[in-house]
Formats: sequence, C-alpha cells, structure tokens
Amino acid sequence: MPGFFVIAHRGASYHAPENTMPAFKKAVEMKADMIELDVLSTRDNIPVVLHDVNLNRTTTGQGPVTSILFRELQDLDAGSWFDPSFKYTQIPSLETVLKWAKNRIALNIEIKGNGRKSGAPDFESQIIEMIDHFGMQDHVAISSFNYKAIKQIKKISPATSTALLNWKYSYGTRRVYLFMRYCEADGVNILARQMKDPLMSLLKKNHIPVWIYTVNNEQEMRTAIRKGATGIITDRPDLLREVTLEEFI
Repeated sequence: MPGFFVIAHRGASYHAPENTMPAFKKAVEMKADMIELDVLSTRDNIPVVLHDVNLNRTTTGQGPVTSILFRELQDLDAGSWFDPSFKYTQIPSLETVLKWAKNRIALNIEIKGNGRKSGAPDFESQIIEMIDHFGMQDHVAISSFNYKAIKQIKKISPATSTALLNWKYSYGTRRVYLFMRYCEADGVNILARQMKDPLMSLLKKNHIPVWIYTVNNEQEMRTAIRKGATGIITDRPDLLREVTLEEFI
C-alpha cells in the first residue's frame, strides 16, 4: 500500500475516548500509520488536545477551554462520558503527546481556528517550536479549516507538511485545488462525497495527497481507496487496516 495512510481520527475513538492517551495508544496497537488530533489553547496559553471549544461534551468541565488554566484542566475527567472504565482520563497537553509519539507514530495536528485565547502569543509558532524540540519535523502534518493558520505555518516553517481541510460546500472541479494552492498547503483533506472524478484527476495529475475524513463504513473505505484516496481518517483504524490489506494485495 505505497503512499497510503491509515489515520486514526482523534485516536482510535471508536474504542476509547477521543483525543486522549488511551485512544492514541489503542491506535498504535491497531497499527495505524498516523494519529489525527485537535489542538486548542488554555487560558494560560498551553496547547492542549481537545476538539470542542467548550468542555461540556467530553469532560466534566463547563465553558470554553480558553477560560480555564491548564492545572485546572488536569482535574477534569475526560473519559467517563465514553465509558465508566475510562474514569479519570485526563486531557493531554500537546507536549505530552509529542513526547510520547516520538519514535512511535506520526501525527496529523489540526489547528482549531477559534481555539486560542484572545491576545495569546502566536499559536502556530508555539506548535512549531514544540515539534522542533522533539525532533518530529518529518513525522508531523498540520491541517486546519483556517487558511490563515496554514499560511502562517508555511511562513514560519516552509518544510512543515500541511493540508487544507475543506467544508462540504467546497464543490467544483478546481476550487479545492486552487484554494489549496493559495494557502500554500501541500495536500487536501476532503469529504468522501467531494471525490468527484474531475477533481480527483486534477489532484492526481499534480501529485497532491488526498486524505478523506471521517470514514467508518467498510464499503465507503473501499470506494474511497478505489477513487484514489492516499489516506483515510477513521475512528476505526483496525477495520481500515483490514480493508487496505485486501485492497492493496
């Protein structure tokens, strides 16, 4: 399966609470090639791994993560919502995840466009500095729906791999490709239903990596692979690994 990535969405989040160390460790057990995770900033400007701006859905906390200190965040339970067996699971810092991932698995770090504290220092620079500190430059891709974040990453670190996330509204043969070029991104992350033949031909012709999100159905995985996906982001990396072994043999 040359060039194809099995990407665990927020870790193996079908099997463990999303964006937590148990989900990340499970993804490694399931032989994922990469872990996709989301990064926001706390009140004291610590990058942490969490999808939602508000704490309510996946933790015992309330309100926006940007209003809480990191030490306070560590007192929250981020696992019981998923299953009682994950009680007391913490929200990890990006630093913790990078340290753990080094020499273990690649990361796809999604920068949340509205996830920083107002007036905070440059979020993109913080992330790049951490990646460099742990020597993960060749093992990290950065993605975002926020094109300004992608452009800023490329300004700070031109060699860092980036991907532009596209909303469902981004139909049209060339729009996704042209906007990716405008952002100076290296690849695109699109929905399965955006894989129209003209767009896929254009991306393939220009050797653009295409990662599809978020696919958990076996037949949809097979269809995306056959249409030319170079990676799939899934909650079920174990299932996708089985599919790829069949599709690429």
